[in-house]
Amino acid sequence: MPSSTTGLTNLMSIYYSKEFLARVELDTRYDWLATKKTMPLNSGKTVFFNRFSRLAVQTTPLTECINPTGLDMSTTIVSATIAEYGNYVKVCSLFELTSIDENLREHVSVIAQNAAETLDILIAAEMSANSTIQYANNKVAVSALATSDTLDGQDIRRAVRTLRRNGAKVFSDGYFHGIVPVSSEFDLRADPEWLDAYRYTDAENIRNGEIGRLHGVKFMDTNAEVSQASTTTVYSSFIAGRDALGIISLAGQPGSRIIVKTPGDQDTSNPLNMFSTVGWHAYFVAKVLNSSWIVQILAGTLA
Repeated sequence: MPSSTTGLTNLMSIYYSKEFLARVELDTRYDWLATKKTMPLNSGKTVFFNRFSRLAVQTTPLTECINPTGLDMSTTIVSATIAEYGNYVKVCSLFELTSIDENLREHVSVIAQNAAETLDILIAAEMSANSTIQYANNKVAVSALATSDTLDGQDIRRAVRTLRRNGAKVFSDGYFHGIVPVSSEFDLRADPEWLDAYRYTDAENIRNGEIGRLHGVKFMDTNAEVSQASTTTVYSSFIAGRDALGIISLAGQPGSRIIVKTPGDQDTSNPLNMFSTVGWHAYFVAKVLNSSWIVQILAGTLA
């Protein structure tokens, strides 16, 4: 019997490439719709925002020598409470000394990705639960949406009309901002109202995820899709004005910190220095500050 790779398997070594393959990553873009705010240290963990209500316009002429009845001012309070989030993995010391993941660089990269994706999904969940709902193709309920009720230019125009009617402000770049899931982007790009002239050709903008402008909205896409099952799979697109959404963190604390813990001489929980840990930690809350300034468009998709 000839010597072969299948016959003498105990003589065959295994070669591992030290370059790790690319892994699936979610786009982290929902914070593009948010205003970032910080709480000072040692001031509690809940922040209260006050918003004055509009006064009714006074169209009745004054009577000579008679003062009008004074108006009462009113405010709306929005509160948000900072919470802690985090995750970690344990790394055995023998693995750290012998694996191809030198200096745990890939471990740190995976942990950083987990932090960014977690905070991004928290932002999306807050908007999904606390925004102005609009159904594609003038439908009136999620259950009425079909695969043919896709996101199109008319839906964008309706959302902008709602924001303008509600007094929403544009961002500093002069646009409302929109986040579109890639499933709905597929349909939007085929719509006649999607203006080719406004698509970006600059490589920097494409790299940042911006895909174009339509009806006063600047768009980014994301593969971190918010969806729900109904008669068909329904996807959420968000269009927001400035100060509609806040991201609040503690002063002096980054959005998330990567923490690598190596064994210490006085660490009694790890007496033989058998492992290290790689993790992330964040003080964070995402809060919709004005739900009438965020429109969530629910649509089916042909994709």
